[in-house]
Amino acid sequence: MSRHTKTFVKGVKVSERHGAGEWTAERLSSAILVPLTLWGLWSGFALSGGGYDGALAWFRSPVNAVLLAVTLLVSVWHMQMGLKVIVDDYIHKPGSRRALLGLIGLLCVLLAAAGVFFIVRLALGSAPLPAGFGI
Repeated sequence: MSRHTKTFVKGVKVSERHGAGEWTAERLSSAILVPLTLWGLWSGFALSGGGYDGALAWFRSPVNAVLLAVTLLVSVWHMQMGLKVIVDDYIHKPGSRRALLGLIGLLCVLLAAAGVFFIVRLALGSAPLPAGFGI
């Protein structure tokens, strides 16, 4: 006799007993972000009044640059997971869901890459953008 489980009850999809890994990853990223956010608030307070030279000196510290990059990467990862949950809950057409999740993933990768690029440039003592590019 085969075991058959319902996939829908009254038009609502029933849990397929997966997703615990995603739930755990969301909680892990939240737990990692708590001390990083406290560090960021403390750093912002310490930087206030330091001016441009103080900010550049702060960025040149390897500890600050690494912690800032980790904060950025974990934040983008957490954001991507949260947006995935929203899309999974509210977008029901498989093609639209895949396209939107792909776009969100691409934007998150671009955001993370650009952020790390600028953090590294500042940490190495370069201007964030080359002269003549931007304002």
